[in-house]
Amino acid sequence: MLVTGLVVTLLGVGCKDKGSGGDFSVSVNYINADKLAPMEKRRMVLEEIPFGGEGAPVILDSATVAEAKGKIELEGKAKEEGIYQVAVENGPVLLLVNDADNIKVELDMSKKERYYTVQGSEGSKQLQDFIQQYSDRSQEINGVFASLDSLKQVGASDSLVLAMTDRKNSSIASLTTYMKDFINNAKSPSVSLFSLGLSSQVLPKAEFETVMNNVMKKFPEHGMLKNLKQTYDQQQAQVAEMEKQRAAKSLVGKPAPNLTMADPGGKNVSIADFRGRYVLVDFWASWCGPCRQENPNVVRAYDKFRSKNFTILGVSLDKEKEPWLKAIAADKLSWSHMSDLKYWDSESVKVYGFEGIPYNVLIDPQGTIIAENLRGFDLENKLTEVLK
Repeated sequence: MLVTGLVVTLLGVGCKDKGSGGDFSVSVNYINADKLAPMEKRRMVLEEIPFGGEGAPVILDSATVAEAKGKIELEGKAKEEGIYQVAVENGPVLLLVNDADNIKVELDMSKKERYYTVQGSEGSKQLQDFIQQYSDRSQEINGVFASLDSLKQVGASDSLVLAMTDRKNSSIASLTTYMKDFINNAKSPSVSLFSLGLSSQVLPKAEFETVMNNVMKKFPEHGMLKNLKQTYDQQQAQVAEMEKQRAAKSLVGKPAPNLTMADPGGKNVSIADFRGRYVLVDFWASWCGPCRQENPNVVRAYDKFRSKNFTILGVSLDKEKEPWLKAIAADKLSWSHMSDLKYWDSESVKVYGFEGIPYNVLIDPQGTIIAENLRGFDLENKLTEVLK
């Protein structure tokens, strides 16, 4: 399960409604410890994750797992409600909320999924259900994405691709609805914070901000919610500044700078020669692994759209002519090419200002750049949009 930096911060909340801190115990009835890889003096620990997720977890209590099955009592002390973990050395890990004085866990160490149940802690049960639901639904979505990519790669019919796309959209909508409902109904501030962290990966920005504000209204005195809002606002300010800087450097909407270089036969070719057509100027090199991996996507786009007033001009950052020509032939790049064979001293780097390859710009028939840095299916989607 992917955990963002925001989630890591939330895991170390250590916060609780006023008056609900104090001692708590975790009673673990475990079975099938002998199914784990053998080791001497295997430990089970109760840990508190440090604020912000930085540094090693703080061990509050530990005990030795001595038999294949048994019972272990772990004790903790907390000022406020938070999310803690019980971890078996080289074995399972489970998350708990200290919203009760006594928490009981049934743990089966032979299982990889659904390996524990909790009694006595409503927050822990809610957290377990949320993690499981999120994992199951995310796996379903990942499977649909993989199937959709496979259909596109093999050139499946539009009807099959459309049906799988509908399934993808439906799965994502189901996950976002579940997450919003769960967060809005969560009764624990710590569970709310944890689920907010994961929802930041899934929910659209406006919807995430709505559920975050709802949680803050529900727990107005919760310190970590205030910290969360502050952190979120700082992140959004940084993103806005980065977007501002990127937009200032972007060539989109500007006339395409001209370049003139020799083609493989020694004849000069210019970007301006392609005025009147849509042209993708593709900056690459034979020695660039990511470029060579991207070339099949470019070939597919060329084959699909070359009859619609579209072509490609490859601009290579190669140093020598022979590997450049061999790569053109090997990758079946059957469009126009040019290079000054000057590696990173190429005039193309100076004129277009890119810092890495593969890089490309899409130029319209009037000579204006309408998109840049199109990769994978983004290239095909953009060409579908403009070449109607």
